[in-house]
Amino acid sequence: MSVPNPYKDFIQRLKLLISKQPDLITTTLSNIFTMRLIGNKTHGDLAEIAIAEFINQYMYDFRSVHVGKDLYRAKPQEEDIKIINEITKVEFPVSLKAYGD
Repeated sequence: MSVPNPYKDFIQRLKLLISKQPDLITTTLSNIFTMRLIGNKTHGDLAEIAIAEFINQYMYDFRSVHVGKDLYRAKPQEEDIKIINEITKVEFPVSLKAYGD
């Protein structure tokens, strides 16, 4: 029996939520990227916090912790959020950085 990939499981669940209620992610992302107009760097930190809180508020089987500030510039670990599956208790890091891609 193979063990499911926790990240892929999370992404499938996120896609399902977004397909059923696209306004939730649209509003969240709109708020994040509007901050780009206000400040040059504020949108990055806001994205990390907003996505972590989005998970906490709307994805009931998952919990998220913003670790970006704790790991700031720690090159071996550049994750921004840690996601915990509340059912399996599996934790995995996620980076929201795109580096221009």
